[in-house]
Amino acid sequence: MRPGVLLVALALAATPALATADGGGGADKVAVARAAFEKGAAFASEERWGDALAAFSESAALRPHATTTYNIGYCERALGRAVRARKNFALALAQDQAANGAELTPELRAASKKYLEEVRSKIATPTFIVPPSVTVTVDGRPLEAADAGLMLAGTRPPGPGEKVPSGHFVVEVDAGAHEIVIVAPDGRNKVAHEYFPAGTTKDVTLELPPLPPPVLVDHGRARRTAGYILGAAGIVGLGVGGYFGLAARSTWSDAKEKCPARASCSDQAVQLSTDARKEANIATIAFVAGGAAILGGAILILAGAPPTERPRLGAIIDPRGTAFLSWSGSF
Repeated sequence: MRPGVLLVALALAATPALATADGGGGADKVAVARAAFEKGAAFASEERWGDALAAFSESAALRPHATTTYNIGYCERALGRAVRARKNFALALAQDQAANGAELTPELRAASKKYLEEVRSKIATPTFIVPPSVTVTVDGRPLEAADAGLMLAGTRPPGPGEKVPSGHFVVEVDAGAHEIVIVAPDGRNKVAHEYFPAGTTKDVTLELPPLPPPVLVDHGRARRTAGYILGAAGIVGLGVGGYFGLAARSTWSDAKEKCPARASCSDQAVQLSTDARKEANIATIAFVAGGAAILGGAILILAGAPPTERPRLGAIIDPRGTAFLSWSGSF
């Protein structure tokens, strides 16, 4: 049997301490915790560290005990998770001290201190420098707050990032390659891949990508575009008016030919006269609408043009007294 496994077996010898209960339902709870502990010890003797860790964790959840915590730390150490192992070895010593040294045997207490120093040599402590209000994950896990200004990486279950207490803090992380993700409240994010040698204390500055430039809306251009469209519609309206005006004139001429004396007109002449009036009305409406559209388009174009390019509309009277409109400028 390997020396490390022997220490787990020694922990099993300490399990009578787990049987201390308050009576009643607590006794059943402790019995289940003891059974889980024994299962974990059996897995550990076979070096099935993942199964042993699950069993010891189940026992600790039911009945916290320094011996169980030590075994959890030992399994984490065997699985190569130095930060998690350090956390549990330190916790086992703290639990034993709180129990006045009644929960760890002298061998387990010495082993806890030995392994605590061993795993510390496999840990990096870089300083993260991040923008304010961002959330942070390392390898898909949120950080765990430990001492003031110290965060632990890899000790919490996978999940979304959480805000850190400040933008400048030390992270205790296993030596090796890691993926770091920061996310800002506005959705911007930064993914960084870093390699931390054991014992490194280097600074890691993580910056977000810049904000996209604001979208500027050119309201003047929009007005000019609307003016051109409205003016084009006005031109179409004038064209329609001209077409129906010519049609009304032609129809009216045909009506007069069918009724030269105007005393007695045929039904065809009356119908042609009615059609001519309808066509004339359509022409009038089209001319009015087209003219209004052109005027409205001109107003929009004038309003949307930059002051230095704004066209100028004015009135000119020549020496003979004839008045006409003048248009100057460009757009």
